Amino acid sequence: MTQSPSGRNLAFIRRNIYHILVIIADGQVTNEKATRRAIVQACQYPLSIIVVGVGDGPWDMMKVFDESLPKRPWDNFHFVELHDILRETRVGEDGELAFAVQSLLEIPDQYNTCVKLGLVRRSGSTSNIAAT
Repeated sequence: MTQSPSGRNLAFIRRNIYHILVIIADGQVTNEKATRRAIVQACQYPLSIIVVGVGDGPWDMMKVFDESLPKRPWDNFHFVELHDILRETRVGEDGELAFAVQSLLEIPDQYNTCVKLGLVRRSGSTSNIAAT
């Protein structure tokens, strides 16, 4: 049984199958050190982490995790602040669509990186997903 540095069970992550973990957060990280370790350790798995910030944050640490977390073989973490995207959406544009696009923006590159690192094997229908 595999556990994260914080002691949480990572057995739900199956090797060679790509996963996307979406976390909805309404505030700042409470244990920065354990969170950093967990994000870095998650790079051993075909797992992309998307954190959606709702509410008023603060989001400083999430932005650090997204932009400059060192010691990772690949960028497996993406932070999106919902209210910023909706606020920046121009009149006549679809804010929900802009949010969806921004949230999933890094997934194709993250998936391809997992394949290149041997964390995911392309077979059957999964190869069609990456090719589109």
